[in-house]
Amino acid sequence: MCTVTNSYGAFPDRSICKAAKVEYPRTEAELVSIVAAATRAGQKMRVVTRYSHSFPKLVCTDGKDGTLISTKFLNHVVTTNPEAKTLTVESGVTLRQLIEEAAKFDLALPYAPYWWGLTVGGMMGTGAHGSSLWGKGSAVHDYVTEIRLVSPGLASDGYVKVQVLSETIDPEEFRAAKVSLGVLGVISQVTFELQPMFKRSLNYVMRNDSDFGDQAVSFGERHEFADFLWLPSQGKVVYRMDGRVPLNTSGDGLFEFFPFRSQLSLVLAIDRSLGKSLFLKIINTNIFDLHSYNVSYIYTFASCHAEESEESLEDANMKCVRAKLVSSSMFLMSYGVTNNGISFTCLYIC
Repeated sequence: MCTVTNSYGAFPDRSICKAAKVEYPRTEAELVSIVAAATRAGQKMRVVTRYSHSFPKLVCTDGKDGTLISTKFLNHVVTTNPEAKTLTVESGVTLRQLIEEAAKFDLALPYAPYWWGLTVGGMMGTGAHGSSLWGKGSAVHDYVTEIRLVSPGLASDGYVKVQVLSETIDPEEFRAAKVSLGVLGVISQVTFELQPMFKRSLNYVMRNDSDFGDQAVSFGERHEFADFLWLPSQGKVVYRMDGRVPLNTSGDGLFEFFPFRSQLSLVLAIDRSLGKSLFLKIINTNIFDLHSYNVSYIYTFASCHAEESEESLEDANMKCVRAKLVSSSMFLMSYGVTNNGISFTCLYIC
Protein backbone atom coordinates (compact mmCIF):
# COMPACT_ATOMS: atom_id res chain seq x y z
CA MET A 1 0.00 0.00 0.00
CA CYS A 2 1.32 3.47 -0.92
CA THR A 3 0.44 6.89 0.47
CA VAL A 4 0.53 10.18 -1.39
CA THR A 5 0.34 13.81 -0.34
CA ASN A 6 1.42 17.07 -1.97
CA SER A 7 4.44 19.35 -1.68
CA TYR A 8 2.71 21.26 1.14
CA GLY A 9 2.48 18.12 3.23
CA ALA A 10 -1.31 18.15 3.42
CA PHE A 11 -4.42 18.40 1.30
CA PRO A 12 -7.07 20.98 2.32
CA ASP A 13 -8.84 18.44 4.54
CA ARG A 14 -5.46 17.24 5.92
CA SER A 15 -6.11 13.70 4.72
CA ILE A 16 -3.63 11.32 3.08
CA CYS A 17 -4.55 9.41 -0.04
CA LYS A 18 -3.72 5.75 -0.50
CA ALA A 19 -3.22 3.60 -3.58
CA ALA A 20 -2.37 -0.02 -4.25
CA LYS A 21 0.90 0.81 -6.03
CA VAL A 22 2.96 3.44 -7.80
CA GLU A 23 4.59 2.88 -11.18
CA TYR A 24 7.72 4.75 -12.31
CA PRO A 25 8.08 4.45 -16.11
CA ARG A 26 11.40 5.56 -17.59
CA THR A 27 10.39 5.42 -21.25
CA GLU A 28 7.24 5.84 -23.28
CA ALA A 29 7.30 2.10 -24.00
CA GLU A 30 7.18 1.36 -20.27
CA LEU A 31 4.38 3.90 -19.86
CA VAL A 32 2.38 2.19 -22.61
CA SER A 33 2.83 -1.18 -20.90
CA ILE A 34 1.70 0.19 -17.52
CA VAL A 35 -1.43 1.84 -18.92
CA ALA A 36 -2.35 -1.31 -20.87
CA ALA A 37 -1.94 -3.56 -17.81
CA ALA A 38 -4.02 -1.28 -15.57
CA THR A 39 -6.74 -0.95 -18.21
CA ARG A 40 -6.88 -4.70 -18.70
CA ALA A 41 -7.22 -5.18 -14.92
CA GLY A 42 -9.94 -2.54 -14.66
CA GLN A 43 -7.90 -0.36 -12.30
CA LYS A 44 -8.33 3.38 -11.99
CA MET A 45 -5.21 5.41 -12.70
CA ARG A 46 -3.95 8.83 -11.67
CA VAL A 47 -0.75 10.61 -12.70
CA VAL A 48 1.52 12.17 -10.08
CA THR A 49 4.39 14.53 -10.72
CA ARG A 50 7.83 14.83 -9.16
CA TYR A 51 6.80 17.26 -6.40
CA SER A 52 2.97 16.96 -6.43
CA HIS A 53 2.55 20.74 -6.31
CA SER A 54 -1.23 20.74 -6.11
CA PHE A 55 -3.80 21.81 -3.55
CA PRO A 56 -6.85 19.73 -4.56
CA LYS A 57 -7.04 15.97 -4.19
CA LEU A 58 -7.43 15.20 -7.89
CA VAL A 59 -4.55 12.74 -7.62
CA CYS A 60 -6.45 10.48 -5.24
CA THR A 61 -7.92 7.31 -6.70
CA ASP A 62 -11.24 5.92 -5.49
CA GLY A 63 -10.48 3.71 -2.53
CA LYS A 64 -7.15 1.92 -2.11
CA ASP A 65 -7.05 -0.22 -5.26
CA GLY A 66 -5.97 2.35 -7.84
CA THR A 67 -2.61 2.79 -9.56
CA LEU A 68 -0.55 5.96 -9.46
CA ILE A 69 1.79 6.66 -12.38
CA SER A 70 4.73 8.93 -11.56
CA THR A 71 6.44 10.98 -14.28
CA LYS A 72 9.54 11.44 -12.11
CA PHE A 73 11.81 9.58 -14.55
CA LEU A 74 10.13 10.76 -17.75
CA ASN A 75 12.35 13.81 -17.58
CA HIS A 76 14.36 13.89 -20.80
CA VAL A 77 14.71 16.28 -23.72
CA VAL A 78 13.54 14.50 -26.88
CA THR A 79 14.46 16.88 -29.72
CA THR A 80 15.51 20.48 -30.21
CA ASN A 81 15.12 22.49 -33.42
CA PRO A 82 16.76 25.92 -32.99
CA GLU A 83 15.81 27.03 -36.49
CA ALA A 84 12.12 26.30 -35.95
CA LYS A 85 12.43 27.47 -32.33
CA THR A 86 10.80 24.26 -31.07
CA LEU A 87 11.68 22.00 -28.17
CA THR A 88 10.15 18.58 -27.45
CA VAL A 89 10.43 17.18 -23.91
CA GLU A 90 8.94 14.39 -21.82
CA SER A 91 6.15 15.32 -19.46
CA GLY A 92 8.21 14.91 -16.28
CA VAL A 93 10.65 17.67 -17.28
CA THR A 94 10.44 20.53 -14.77
CA LEU A 95 9.91 24.16 -15.71
CA ARG A 96 13.47 24.86 -14.58
CA GLN A 97 14.84 22.17 -16.91
CA LEU A 98 12.72 23.51 -19.76
CA ILE A 99 13.94 27.08 -19.26
CA GLU A 100 17.59 26.03 -18.96
CA GLU A 101 17.44 23.79 -22.03
CA ALA A 102 15.84 26.55 -24.11
CA ALA A 103 18.48 29.03 -22.92
CA LYS A 104 21.24 26.85 -24.40
CA PHE A 105 19.91 27.90 -27.81
CA ASP A 106 19.13 31.52 -26.82
CA LEU A 107 15.41 30.71 -26.69
CA ALA A 108 12.80 31.33 -24.02
CA LEU A 109 9.32 30.29 -22.93
CA PRO A 110 7.65 33.72 -22.91
CA TYR A 111 5.23 33.15 -20.01
CA ALA A 112 5.45 30.79 -17.06
CA PRO A 113 4.16 30.22 -13.50
CA TYR A 114 6.15 31.41 -10.51
CA TRP A 115 7.58 28.09 -9.32
CA TRP A 116 9.96 26.22 -11.59
CA GLY A 117 9.51 22.89 -9.83
CA LEU A 118 6.30 22.37 -11.81
CA THR A 119 6.48 19.71 -14.52
CA VAL A 120 5.48 20.05 -18.15
CA GLY A 121 2.69 17.48 -17.75
CA GLY A 122 1.46 19.16 -14.57
CA MET A 123 1.36 22.58 -16.21
CA MET A 124 -0.48 21.20 -19.21
CA GLY A 125 -2.99 19.24 -17.16
CA THR A 126 -3.95 22.18 -14.96
CA GLY A 127 -3.77 25.15 -17.33
CA ALA A 128 -0.82 26.73 -15.50
CA HIS A 129 -0.01 30.28 -16.61
CA GLY A 130 2.00 33.40 -16.09
CA SER A 131 0.54 36.91 -16.17
CA SER A 132 -0.24 38.78 -19.39
CA LEU A 133 -3.08 40.14 -21.51
CA TRP A 134 -0.79 40.42 -24.54
CA GLY A 135 -0.61 38.17 -27.60
CA LYS A 136 -2.04 34.69 -27.16
CA GLY A 137 -2.17 35.16 -23.40
CA SER A 138 -0.01 33.83 -20.60
CA ALA A 139 -1.03 30.15 -20.41
CA VAL A 140 1.83 27.71 -20.97
CA HIS A 141 -0.34 25.57 -23.25
CA ASP A 142 -0.77 28.51 -25.66
CA TYR A 143 2.84 27.93 -26.71
CA VAL A 144 2.50 24.19 -27.34
CA THR A 145 2.19 22.81 -30.87
CA GLU A 146 2.02 19.02 -30.31
CA ILE A 147 1.14 16.54 -27.56
CA ARG A 148 1.76 12.79 -27.32
CA LEU A 149 -0.89 11.16 -25.14
CA VAL A 150 -1.03 7.57 -23.83
CA SER A 151 -4.63 6.58 -23.14
CA PRO A 152 -6.61 3.45 -22.21
CA GLY A 153 -7.84 1.55 -25.26
CA LEU A 154 -10.18 -1.24 -26.30
CA ALA A 155 -9.20 -4.90 -26.25
CA SER A 156 -8.72 -4.64 -30.03
CA ASP A 157 -6.18 -1.86 -29.37
CA GLY A 158 -4.25 -3.94 -26.85
CA TYR A 159 -5.95 -1.93 -24.07
CA VAL A 160 -3.85 1.17 -24.87
CA LYS A 161 -3.43 3.73 -27.59
CA VAL A 162 -0.84 6.44 -28.30
CA GLN A 163 -2.20 9.61 -29.87
CA VAL A 164 -0.19 12.44 -31.42
CA LEU A 165 -2.31 15.60 -31.33
CA SER A 166 -1.38 18.72 -33.30
CA GLU A 167 -2.89 22.19 -33.36
CA THR A 168 -2.89 22.10 -37.17
CA ILE A 169 -4.09 18.52 -37.82
CA ASP A 170 -6.38 17.82 -34.84
CA PRO A 171 -7.43 21.28 -33.59
CA GLU A 172 -10.50 20.19 -31.58
CA GLU A 173 -8.83 17.22 -29.88
CA PHE A 174 -5.68 19.26 -29.38
CA ARG A 175 -7.53 22.04 -27.56
CA ALA A 176 -9.20 19.48 -25.29
CA ALA A 177 -5.87 17.83 -24.45
CA LYS A 178 -4.15 21.13 -23.63
CA VAL A 179 -6.03 21.40 -20.31
CA SER A 180 -7.23 17.84 -19.77
CA LEU A 181 -7.03 17.58 -15.95
CA GLY A 182 -5.61 14.10 -16.59
CA VAL A 183 -8.90 12.60 -17.72
CA LEU A 184 -7.81 11.89 -21.31
CA GLY A 185 -4.72 9.84 -20.49
CA VAL A 186 -1.07 10.31 -19.56
CA ILE A 187 0.84 13.07 -21.33
CA SER A 188 4.06 11.52 -22.64
CA GLN A 189 5.72 14.28 -24.67
CA VAL A 190 5.07 17.95 -25.41
CA THR A 191 6.47 20.19 -28.16
CA PHE A 192 6.87 23.90 -27.38
CA GLU A 193 7.14 26.82 -29.78
CA LEU A 194 9.64 29.18 -28.14
CA GLN A 195 10.74 32.78 -28.67
CA PRO A 196 14.16 34.46 -28.91
CA MET A 197 15.75 35.10 -25.53
CA PHE A 198 14.92 38.45 -23.89
CA LYS A 199 15.22 40.25 -20.57
CA ARG A 200 12.55 41.85 -18.40
CA SER A 201 12.57 45.11 -16.46
CA LEU A 202 10.26 45.44 -13.47
CA ASN A 203 9.48 47.40 -10.36
CA TYR A 204 6.79 47.33 -7.68
CA VAL A 205 4.42 50.11 -6.62
CA MET A 206 2.04 49.90 -3.65
CA ARG A 207 -1.01 52.14 -4.02
CA ASN A 208 -4.43 52.78 -2.54
CA ASP A 209 -7.07 50.46 -4.06
CA SER A 210 -9.78 53.11 -4.47
CA ASP A 211 -9.45 53.06 -8.29
CA PHE A 212 -8.32 49.46 -8.66
CA GLY A 213 -11.40 48.42 -10.64
CA ASP A 214 -10.76 51.15 -13.20
CA GLN A 215 -7.01 50.55 -13.39
CA ALA A 216 -6.78 46.74 -13.66
CA VAL A 217 -7.41 46.27 -17.39
CA SER A 218 -5.60 49.40 -18.57
CA PHE A 219 -2.61 48.49 -16.40
CA GLY A 220 -2.48 45.05 -18.00
CA GLU A 221 -2.65 46.58 -21.46
CA ARG A 222 0.31 48.87 -20.72
CA HIS A 223 2.68 46.24 -19.30
CA GLU A 224 3.30 42.90 -21.02
CA PHE A 225 3.91 40.93 -17.80
CA ALA A 226 1.67 43.05 -15.59
CA ASP A 227 0.70 41.58 -12.25
CA PHE A 228 -0.95 42.88 -9.12
CA LEU A 229 -1.58 41.72 -5.58
CA TRP A 230 -4.78 43.07 -4.05
CA LEU A 231 -4.87 43.47 -0.27
CA PRO A 232 -8.56 44.40 0.28
CA SER A 233 -8.42 44.30 4.08
CA GLN A 234 -5.63 46.91 3.94
CA GLY A 235 -7.08 48.98 1.10
CA LYS A 236 -3.89 48.48 -0.93
CA VAL A 237 -2.79 47.07 -4.27
CA VAL A 238 0.76 46.10 -5.20
CA TYR A 239 1.27 46.70 -8.92
CA ARG A 240 4.14 44.98 -10.73
CA MET A 241 5.23 47.03 -13.74
CA ASP A 242 6.98 44.39 -15.79
CA GLY A 243 7.97 44.57 -19.45
CA ARG A 244 10.24 43.03 -22.07
CA VAL A 245 13.58 44.68 -22.88
CA PRO A 246 16.38 43.72 -25.33
CA LEU A 247 18.81 41.00 -24.33
CA ASN A 248 21.74 43.45 -24.39
CA THR A 249 20.13 45.65 -21.72
CA SER A 250 22.47 46.01 -18.73
CA GLY A 251 21.68 44.12 -15.54
CA ASP A 252 21.40 40.51 -14.45
CA GLY A 253 18.51 40.30 -12.01
CA LEU A 254 16.97 37.18 -10.50
CA PHE A 255 13.34 36.45 -9.62
CA GLU A 256 13.23 33.69 -7.01
CA PHE A 257 9.69 34.02 -5.67
CA PHE A 258 10.04 33.74 -1.91
CA PRO A 259 6.86 31.83 -0.94
CA PHE A 260 7.95 28.92 -3.16
CA ARG A 261 11.47 28.60 -1.78
CA SER A 262 12.20 25.51 0.26
CA GLN A 263 12.50 25.88 4.04
CA LEU A 264 14.33 23.63 6.47
CA SER A 265 11.97 21.38 8.42
CA LEU A 266 13.89 22.14 11.62
CA VAL A 267 13.32 25.89 11.20
CA LEU A 268 9.60 25.36 10.67
CA ALA A 269 9.38 23.12 13.74
CA ILE A 270 11.12 25.75 15.88
CA ASP A 271 8.82 28.45 14.54
CA ARG A 272 5.77 26.46 15.61
CA SER A 273 7.09 26.17 19.16
CA LEU A 274 8.06 29.82 19.75
CA GLY A 275 4.64 30.92 20.90
CA LYS A 276 2.69 34.14 20.82
CA SER A 277 4.99 36.32 22.94
CA LEU A 278 7.79 36.44 20.36
CA PHE A 279 5.29 36.99 17.58
CA LEU A 280 3.91 40.05 19.45
CA LYS A 281 7.45 41.35 19.95
CA ILE A 282 8.10 41.15 16.20
CA ILE A 283 4.87 42.83 15.11
CA ASN A 284 5.36 45.67 17.61
CA THR A 285 8.66 46.50 15.89
CA ASN A 286 8.57 49.63 13.76
CA ILE A 287 8.22 48.51 10.15
CA PHE A 288 11.35 50.40 9.14
CA ASP A 289 13.39 48.41 11.64
CA LEU A 290 12.40 45.06 10.14
CA HIS A 291 15.74 44.90 8.33
CA SER A 292 17.37 44.25 11.73
CA TYR A 293 15.64 40.85 11.63
CA ASN A 294 16.05 38.11 9.09
CA VAL A 295 13.10 39.08 6.91
CA SER A 296 12.74 35.63 5.40
CA TYR A 297 12.49 34.24 8.93
CA ILE A 298 9.75 36.75 9.79
CA TYR A 299 7.77 35.80 6.71
CA THR A 300 8.14 32.10 7.39
CA PHE A 301 7.07 32.57 10.98
CA ALA A 302 4.19 34.90 10.26
CA SER A 303 2.73 33.31 7.17
CA CYS A 304 1.37 30.12 8.64
CA HIS A 305 3.12 28.96 11.78
CA ALA A 306 1.18 31.24 14.10
CA GLU A 307 -2.11 29.87 12.82
CA GLU A 308 -2.37 27.10 15.41
CA SER A 309 -2.04 29.59 18.25
CA GLU A 310 -4.57 31.96 16.68
CA GLU A 311 -7.09 29.19 16.12
CA SER A 312 -6.75 27.83 19.65
CA LEU A 313 -7.24 31.33 21.10
CA GLU A 314 -9.97 32.24 18.59
CA ASP A 315 -7.95 35.40 17.96
CA ALA A 316 -9.30 37.00 14.77
CA ASN A 317 -7.47 40.29 15.39
CA MET A 318 -4.13 38.53 15.43
CA LYS A 319 -4.90 37.05 12.01
CA CYS A 320 -5.36 40.58 10.65
CA VAL A 321 -2.15 41.81 12.26
CA ARG A 322 -0.26 38.84 10.89
CA ALA A 323 -1.64 39.46 7.41
CA LYS A 324 -0.30 43.02 7.48
CA LEU A 325 3.09 41.83 8.67
CA VAL A 326 3.28 39.24 5.93
CA SER A 327 2.37 41.67 3.14
CA SER A 328 4.79 44.34 4.46
CA SER A 329 7.63 41.84 4.79
CA MET A 330 7.03 40.44 1.31
CA PHE A 331 6.99 43.94 -0.18
CA LEU A 332 10.23 44.87 1.57
CA MET A 333 11.94 41.76 0.20
CA SER A 334 10.48 42.47 -3.25
CA TYR A 335 8.83 39.04 -3.34
CA GLY A 336 12.24 37.48 -4.04
CA VAL A 337 13.42 39.74 -6.88
CA THR A 338 17.03 40.96 -6.68
CA ASN A 339 19.14 43.21 -8.88
CA ASN A 340 22.40 41.56 -7.91
CA GLY A 341 21.52 38.37 -6.06
CA ILE A 342 21.24 40.28 -2.77
CA SER A 343 18.82 43.21 -2.90
CA PHE A 344 16.27 45.02 -5.06
CA THR A 345 15.89 48.79 -5.36
CA CYS A 346 12.74 49.53 -7.41
CA LEU A 347 10.08 49.76 -4.68
CA TYR A 348 7.59 52.61 -4.30
CA ILE A 349 4.79 53.28 -1.81
CA CYS A 350 2.21 55.81 -3.01
